[in-house]
Amino acid sequence: MPLLSATHGPVTAEEGGGPRDLPHASWNAPWALWVTEEFRLITTDDGTPALQARARPGSFLPEVTIYPLDRGDVRPLQRVFDGLSPRSRQMRFLAATPYLNPEMAAQLADVDHETRGCWVAAIGGEPIGIGRYIRTAEDPTVAEVALEVVDACQGQGVGRLLLGVVGTAAADAGITSLLWLMDEDNRRVRRLAAPLGGRFTLECGVLEGTTALPSVAPLDAAQIVRCARAARRRAAARTAA
Repeated sequence: MPLLSATHGPVTAEEGGGPRDLPHASWNAPWALWVTEEFRLITTDDGTPALQARARPGSFLPEVTIYPLDRGDVRPLQRVFDGLSPRSRQMRFLAATPYLNPEMAAQLADVDHETRGCWVAAIGGEPIGIGRYIRTAEDPTVAEVALEVVDACQGQGVGRLLLGVVGTAAADAGITSLLWLMDEDNRRVRRLAAPLGGRFTLECGVLEGTTALPSVAPLDAAQIVRCARAARRRAAARTAA
């Protein structure tokens, strides 16, 4: 099962500035998620920074807010899981997954935004999507990536927004490549991965391959990095408490 078996040691986050401090980010990749800046930085009720995506032409969704998951907070994970059909759950976890048991939820919520990062997309406070990365044990510059969007909001660009945020946050943590494990019938995720290059192999209905990071606009990247570093500081403080 993807993103559930790897274990990783702690990595210390370092402070820095904006995109120029991220040598591994793909600022000049052959495709771009945004032609102009997509996000504006906002502050949540508890004082932490978050990202608000502007309404997109052709999308029926209102403004989407994306924020880093707090360590141990399983509520957004459960809400998004509940919004997935059995088929969507199968494609996300590569196995029949009728429910999210407490052990699995706790493991998915065990994030430090350094080796394990997780971001939540929400509309009006209601979680609608999850994007995450986990640094691989074999190569600390590679991270497995996974995306899930509730069925009611699929096909509206939420996965693409999450991929840009997750990829940029991972780059700030020293990741240079993304590892994908995809159901061969998951065409939406395949369309997100394909423009990033790489070669994929098919085995037992699962596509596996490594790609470059997505490209984002520099100002968007700076906003994402600010949120990611705040999330790392917050996770470290909770661990030390």
